[in-house]
Amino acid sequence: MASTPLEYITREALEPLWSRHDIPTERIAAALGVTRQGLSYKAKALGLPSRAKVRKCLVHDATFIRMWNAGVCTTEMAEHFGYTHRSAIGTRRRILGLLARTRGRGGTNHGGWHQTISLAQFFEAELAAGMQAEAQKRKAA
Repeated sequence: MASTPLEYITREALEPLWSRHDIPTERIAAALGVTRQGLSYKAKALGLPSRAKVRKCLVHDATFIRMWNAGVCTTEMAEHFGYTHRSAIGTRRRILGLLARTRGRGGTNHGGWHQTISLAQFFEAELAAGMQAEAQKRKAA
């Protein structure tokens, strides 16, 4: 009986690739000469954790809270944190006890969410705050 490439994949070889969430599963599978589904089965057989579950565990509450309070768009938050649907953001918000957002009642944001910003705007604001804090520290020294 012919052997398959999956037989030769060891935990030691796969674990470093499997933990790299910036590399899609499809790309790892192609590089190893196997299917994505075959690779997932092999990872499970080797005792490696689900990539989706691990990525969701990497979401720090403090970062989530800052993004929510800043008004980052839920679709962009879901994509950033690796959730498959933006409804997970609402669930996480409730678990953390954060207040719900309110809808606009007229003007330029009629019916839309109040004070929604993009992920890029959030990171720009975070960078600006960090730079300002560093400048104040240097000025005080």
